[in-house]
Amino acid sequence: MVRRILAFLLFIGLIGAVSFLVYFNAQESQFWLTPRHQFRLPLGVLMLGAAVAGAVVMFLLALMREGRHALREWRVHRELRAAERTAEYHTQARSLILAGDFKRARLLLAKATQKREPDVSDIVDYAETFLLEGDTGQARRVLEDGQREFGNEPLLLHGLARACRAGGDTPAAVSTLERAARICPASLPVLLMLRDMLFETGAWSRACEVQERVCELKPTDQIERNRLAGARLEAARRSPGDVRGSALRTLTGEHPDFVPALLERARFLESAGERRRAVRLLEKAAKGRPRLILLDELERIVPEERRVKLAKLYVKLVDGDPANAGLRLRAARYLIANRRYDEAEQLLRGLSASNGDLAAAHALWAEIHDARADTERAQQEYRQAVALRPARVLACAACGAASPVWRERCDRCGAWDTYDTI
Repeated sequence: MVRRILAFLLFIGLIGAVSFLVYFNAQESQFWLTPRHQFRLPLGVLMLGAAVAGAVVMFLLALMREGRHALREWRVHRELRAAERTAEYHTQARSLILAGDFKRARLLLAKATQKREPDVSDIVDYAETFLLEGDTGQARRVLEDGQREFGNEPLLLHGLARACRAGGDTPAAVSTLERAARICPASLPVLLMLRDMLFETGAWSRACEVQERVCELKPTDQIERNRLAGARLEAARRSPGDVRGSALRTLTGEHPDFVPALLERARFLESAGERRRAVRLLEKAAKGRPRLILLDELERIVPEERRVKLAKLYVKLVDGDPANAGLRLRAARYLIANRRYDEAEQLLRGLSASNGDLAAAHALWAEIHDARADTERAQQEYRQAVALRPARVLACAACGAASPVWRERCDRCGAWDTYDTI
């Protein structure tokens, strides 16, 4: 109410001011509109007309400026609404993909690009519907068309490699990933997929190069270091002659605990007529960390004249790790095989029932009694061994996959040297 009264009073004052202005400037003045057109009006009226004309011009200018701002805001809001609708279409399409309704998902993805040009992610999502549906040929065609439009985009190349791989065209997949790796050398998804495919195709030398880049990007990941060592081992195996020996020597020097490389180098030395060097290599490795497969290989290649020394090595290993029940049993078994029954008996007496393999211990006691012609006690021990004999199962330290025998590489996760028995 107060505002209305103030506005009314202001209006009355403005009318009064205009009236006084016209009253005090009543004399006529000549005003030339053009060189030929003129008119005469009181000076107050001319002044008021000029003020009104200026106000109208300023109003029009302000109206144009505000209209421009309003148009700009309208366009921004329209683009935001279009982006929101597009995002909603994409969200619904991904939900349909998860639900397995690929046809409706493609319709929504196509609808999302009706009012704007499709980008790389649109093409990849569209191709993904065909790939998940099992139509790898159509997925590949969509991605190849996108590549012709957008060039060698890493995201497109990664999707194209997946389509080629799913369609069984491994060389094309590897070639595509190689291009993506050159364009984006720090892309882990590209490098990991390329690494896996090189592993599958047996291109171990190139796989080593890719895996080295992966290790540079993940310097603290021991699993990737393990894969690098395995790839280097496989590459060394496929190298000729002296190159193979040099590569194995370097690998065992850098990874002295990597059992597959130690075994491969020992066999290489043996085949080259250097059995003593092979024996020394395996003995050194067993002293550092006794592993069943190392001891198996050592027993296989050790010469007859060094069997006494190997028996002493077994005793020394047990003295260095008396709580290792598996090592103690293994040493006792070797001593019995070499007719050193008293030493084997001493090792078995030091085996506690809580941490030892009772079935294996009874079997070894039976062999000792049998060698001493104590048939009755030998039969008792054999019966107990058979009753307690468990199924021998090894587990991968990386993924837990079970195996009845030692493997240098896990079939499930692909990690090397993850099975241990002692």
